[in-house]
Formats: sequence, C-alpha cells, structure tokens
Amino acid sequence: MSPFEFLISFYGILLGLSIAELASGFSRVWDKRAVHGIGWLAPLLGTIMLADLVSFWTNTWLLKDVIEVGYFTALGAAAITLLYYFAATQVFPREGADAVPDAHAMAHRKVVVSAMIASNVLLMVALKIILDLSTPRLLAVFLTYVPLLAALICVGWLRTRRSVRVAMLVCLPLTIIYKPFADGVWSALIERAG
Repeated sequence: MSPFEFLISFYGILLGLSIAELASGFSRVWDKRAVHGIGWLAPLLGTIMLADLVSFWTNTWLLKDVIEVGYFTALGAAAITLLYYFAATQVFPREGADAVPDAHAMAHRKVVVSAMIASNVLLMVALKIILDLSTPRLLAVFLTYVPLLAALICVGWLRTRRSVRVAMLVCLPLTIIYKPFADGVWSALIERAG
C-alpha cells in the first residue's frame, strides 16, 4: 500500500462516516414522517452536502501522484473531513428531538454551509502551500463554487423557507454539474504543478 493509498483510506473512512450520518439522519426523519412530515429543506441540504462530499472525495484522488503524505497532510485531511462530519450531524434533527425537519434545516443551514465552505477553503489553502498552484487559477476554481454555497446562507435574510428552498433547488443541480467541470480544472492544475 502506497502512502497516498493509506491516507485516502483514512480520509475515505471519515468522509464515509459523513455520508452514513446523512443517510441515518434521513432515515430518522423518514421514520417520523407521519408526525412531523419530511419537508424539503433538510433533504435538499443533505443532497447538496452529499454531492459536495462525493466531489471532494473523487477530486482528492487526482492528487495521488503529486502529494507527499506525512503528519501535517494527515492532520489537514482530518481537519477537513471532521468539519464535514460535524456539518453532516447538523443537517437532520437528532434522535429524540421534537424538531420539524424543515425548521431544523432552516435553523442549522448556516452552520452546515459554513462548515462546507471552511472545508473547501482549507483544501484551497493546503493546495496553494503544498503544490504552489498559481493563485489566479486556484481562485478561478474556488470562486466558481463557494459563492454558490454562500448564497444558501445569504438568501435566508428574508427568513422565508420558500426563498431558501428556491436557492437550494438552484444550488443542487449546479453542485452536481460542478463536479465534471472541477475534475477537468483540477487535472489541468495538478499536471502543471507536478
């Protein structure tokens, strides 16, 4: 097993726990659907996070030939993935909570999205330091996605579920479409760095 394969297995376990938390959260909401309903906001927020997690996981594999694995790399990977795990625990109400899923998602979306943004920012900073990627190219990738997530925080100034739901419905397909675009850009950036 190569050092990168060792790191990606550690990283994958932590990201997998985040995905499992999203699935179990949805399962809890599904079990209580007769009492509280499912709503739209929590499942949409969970789906956006799932798309981001999968994209994050697959984009990390692109680094296999250019990243050196060591203590600080593993520590950075842990920080990024633990932020995702924390966010995943906040998407759906906990067991025993008497919260309606939509109200819970409305109240926790800023924390969830902020943790997702922080994970992306940490990765960008790490790539800038480790690979010495050119700042304009790195910013181009960064500025195509983070504003999308930030909109989910900012649109809530109206404090209406409808405005947040519309923002999530716009964000979800763009998050899914972002993945193939990001793979191409990441590959080009990494080839130039390597």
